Amino acid sequence: MTDRETIESMLYELATPEKMGSFFVNNATSDFLFIRPSGNPISAKGFEEMMSSGDVVQEKAEITKIHKFEFLSSDVAMCVFTLGAKFSYKGTPNDDLPTVTSIFKKIEGIWKIHWMQRSTGNSDLSLWD
Repeated sequence: MTDRETIESMLYELATPEKMGSFFVNNATSDFLFIRPSGNPISAKGFEEMMSSGDVVQEKAEITKIHKFEFLSSDVAMCVFTLGAKFSYKGTPNDDLPTVTSIFKKIEGIWKIHWMQRSTGNSDLSLWD
């Protein structure tokens, strides 16, 4: 696979409800942070714990559209995408379409996710055209 195909494959794996909780633990840099819609950061391990706590019940997740994909260097890539997510948080249903910004780093020949930031609410996909 090309580097782009590898990173896109990782994104599609992230968007699998069964794998989402452990995805970052298995695929992130040691200093990875995920910035949640609240603005608060969470580590890969913290995200895994949150997803396995029972507070979040993931029903559906899918990469709706990749808006921007750019290699910033031979070992750093940025990807902006829309993630369709249907889940409940502490019993409250959510059906979101957030925009997500992610940065990947190639470390010792292996692509790892280094940074992710998720917007709140529903993205207007027409604004990307």
